[in-house]
Amino acid sequence: MPLAGQRGQIFVIVMLFMVLGSLVLGPLLAYLGTAFQAGGIYHGKTDRFYAADSGIEDAIWQIKYDHLDAQFASYNPPYDAYDFTTAWEYQLEEAVNGEAVDVSIQNVWLPTVTPTDLGITWQDARAGVESNKLIVTGTASSETTYKIKITFNPDEGEEESLAVESIGIWLPLGFTYQGNCNILGYEPLEDYYPQVNVTEHDGGQAVVWEFASPAPFTAFPGVNPEAFPLVTEVTFGYASTLEDVQPAAVAWMTTSGVAGLRISWDADTKIYRINASADRTEIETYAVRCELRKMGAAIAGDYRAIGNSLMIDYYYDPWEIRETLLPESSTAVSDIPADAEVMAAYLYWSGWFEGVETTMLSDTCSNFGKWISGSNWNIYWGSFVSHYSHGQEDTRYCTLKNNLNLHYYDPDTVRVTWEQWESGDLEEYDALKYQFSADGGYHWSEKFIAFAGNIGDEPQSFSCFIPEEYLTSQFRFRFYLDNFSGGDEYCYVDNFAVQEMDDKIDTGDTDAIFKINGVQVYLDEQGDPQTGSGQIEAAAWEVLENQPGEYSYACHQDVTELIQAYSNLGDSQNHTGNGLYTVGDVDADTGQHWSYAGWSLIVIYASPATAGHQLYLYDNFAWAKENQNLDFDNDGEPGGSISGFIVPDQITGEVNAATLTCFVAEGDDWLNGDRLIFKGTALSDGFGTGDVWNSKSIGMSEDGMDIDTFNVTWASGLLEPGDTTAQLDLPTGTDNWNLIYIILSFRSKTTTGGTSHYVIHGG
Repeated sequence: MPLAGQRGQIFVIVMLFMVLGSLVLGPLLAYLGTAFQAGGIYHGKTDRFYAADSGIEDAIWQIKYDHLDAQFASYNPPYDAYDFTTAWEYQLEEAVNGEAVDVSIQNVWLPTVTPTDLGITWQDARAGVESNKLIVTGTASSETTYKIKITFNPDEGEEESLAVESIGIWLPLGFTYQGNCNILGYEPLEDYYPQVNVTEHDGGQAVVWEFASPAPFTAFPGVNPEAFPLVTEVTFGYASTLEDVQPAAVAWMTTSGVAGLRISWDADTKIYRINASADRTEIETYAVRCELRKMGAAIAGDYRAIGNSLMIDYYYDPWEIRETLLPESSTAVSDIPADAEVMAAYLYWSGWFEGVETTMLSDTCSNFGKWISGSNWNIYWGSFVSHYSHGQEDTRYCTLKNNLNLHYYDPDTVRVTWEQWESGDLEEYDALKYQFSADGGYHWSEKFIAFAGNIGDEPQSFSCFIPEEYLTSQFRFRFYLDNFSGGDEYCYVDNFAVQEMDDKIDTGDTDAIFKINGVQVYLDEQGDPQTGSGQIEAAAWEVLENQPGEYSYACHQDVTELIQAYSNLGDSQNHTGNGLYTVGDVDADTGQHWSYAGWSLIVIYASPATAGHQLYLYDNFAWAKENQNLDFDNDGEPGGSISGFIVPDQITGEVNAATLTCFVAEGDDWLNGDRLIFKGTALSDGFGTGDVWNSKSIGMSEDGMDIDTFNVTWASGLLEPGDTTAQLDLPTGTDNWNLIYIILSFRSKTTTGGTSHYVIHGG
């Protein structure tokens, strides 16, 4: 209720507000209209910006997951990683915010010198870098030091020929050269007057070390002219305005003296210029991809290696002899990514068998009861020994006394075998020879050489098949001592035998049952995958004589199409390689110390997470004798040198620089000093026994095989970015075993280092 004297005051206030409102309403409405128009313009610009930005993100995805070849397969010209002039264009399949988005991608050439500047073609430059004869790589070895690693793989006679004219590096935006280069002031290079030039280049900084005259590569720091390959490291200091970011730099060098090597550069780091536009809005940026160089022996993808034993020691005995051959065994794969596709798959199976069916004659050579010996043959500690001192030609012979009936045996089934060794310093014309007779010794074959020259004083097994024309009822055999006239030159023979051999010594067991998820599968005559009762037939096999009369074999077949057809499905109806795998009906002999049988499957797959993985498979079947370092690459030197790779830069958080798996078979699980040594360091198989070939492997339900995986960590320092070779040694103690394969891998993914120089044009 209004107080007395207040009547009419509310009316006056209301009228005042109405007058005030009429004064401001017009301008206010006009302002609101302008604001709505401005908001529409701003909203349109934002939509176009986000549309163009989506084009940038799509291009980065195409680059990161290695889709450029497929994306531009029908483009003219198609995508080529060494084409630095073409801008490849495409349009996003769907409009973004109502806008069509156009995208272009172009490779960026960063060295300050081009091949044409050097008088060669771009094709010549490409051929040189793809030959991997001169490899230039770079990596930040610390937060303030960068390292350019240069590896030269000379042909014979080129070791001293390579000369360096310049070395350069491009540092991206945010990184600057700080000096402290190890080749400036380095005494062997002083006469060549290296000068450093620093310039702004392509949004970053170019640093070039020029030599007044070409400097011999052998004069650079760390180069050992006697080593192969020849390696140097050029280091310098750098500074960064960015935290926890390593420079995605590109190094190069120009040279002379070796044909085809005028220029080489770090082909593992690629820079791409990306342009995306939506209406009048255009965004330009640069993307960096660090990847593995695709070497000739490499396969893109990751792998799983599984397997199992097919022979076990069911009844305990102190000698751990395997007496039970299993009809089959199984192992599952379950950890391949759901978006993976099977690229390749290889099945291996292997076993041991006694190769002798029947022994028709054997002699321990402790006396000449079965022989007619010339006067230059004698008995020494239970073996024949021969040395020529004097006498007629017949004194050199040692001949079987009686005929042997071999008339009923098939060709290529009967052999003679013995052990042989020598002492003294022999010449190449000091030789032990042998002959066959088909008519009781009236006529003899030519003289065949059993050995000539120095073979050492350790017994070596020798055998040969008797030619078909000598498989008669009047077979005879004799030794012949050629020369051995030196005072300390002696020839020794022991444990002679004539034997009928098992036909498995030619091939082993070349077929096996293979099941996927319990269903038997095979390849028909056309190589197409089938289900049913058919077996896997080996595409290749090898048989090795381990000890006299004892053999092992290894078979393998490409089963890619079977895994692609019948393995578990992933998230897009893709066959991943996951599944339960079973192998059976593999033949091998039980009951001996060396007895074994088993199998292994390698599944190689690719997914977006493994696009940059590279694999190297070595599957030369080899037998390791006791107390030796197996020469698995057959180069005449112990162990093996693995090459054909380039170690990439470490990804932040990545633990392993490389992984390798070995399939080894031996039968027993004694601890005999078996080791796997990578670049001088023994690796562990995860059991901590110190003996890696112990017939046990993670994931196997039965013992008797070794399918062991070893990790080479970045922390170990055994591998560094830019490394191209690694020595692998496989020494053993008092043990014998068979190597079926080694598979080696680097890196599980490529990396795309985001964008830089992000520039927006238009409205």
